Amino acid sequence: MNEKQNNSYYGTKTIVFDYDGVINYNPEELKRVVGAERISYDEFLEIQKRTAKDARLGFAKCYHNEALGFKGQIEKRNPKKICFKRIYVDGMNLDGTCFEGKEDHVWMDCKGFEGYDIGDCLSFFAEVYCYIKTGDGKAIDYGLRNPEEIKRIDAYELPSDKDLLRQEMEQLMCDNCYLNENCNRTYCMLQKEKRQAKPERKTNDIKGK
Repeated sequence: MNEKQNNSYYGTKTIVFDYDGVINYNPEELKRVVGAERISYDEFLEIQKRTAKDARLGFAKCYHNEALGFKGQIEKRNPKKICFKRIYVDGMNLDGTCFEGKEDHVWMDCKGFEGYDIGDCLSFFAEVYCYIKTGDGKAIDYGLRNPEEIKRIDAYELPSDKDLLRQEMEQLMCDNCYLNENCNRTYCMLQKEKRQAKPERKTNDIKGK
């Protein structure tokens, strides 16, 4: 049984998000993917299914929804490229709910960052793009380009690992809350003290406290 016969999403504009990554079934998407000029639609699906789990999920979510901004600290640079030790992601889903994330060791073109040095912390907006990377076989991935509104920020404005873990636990609690379908994700319908206590307790449990 071929892909078309086996998958009801085949040839549609469906985008599937799950824990293994993002699969975009839209045939028109090939026109947007850098490096996919000679790839067939079926090969595009195969590459996604095989490698999407290893792609940068934070950028993928921005690509298929909306990016609100990025923050990071410059780790190294060369004449053409700059590397951020970590990029913090702020984005918004199509339903209006927001999400956050991070991606490690992100390389970008130096254009726009010429006046900044290793160790500088920056906030900026950028275009998220999808591309096919080659090397040990073809793989799908996402990157950032065309930065704008670049600003130097203080290091304390970058979230800590504990902050990110707390945010993940809050998101998990919201996703599994019995009030989920009636909540606008802006104002929590649970009692305030319960909402604040649970993420902190979960965080401590994970770290073995």
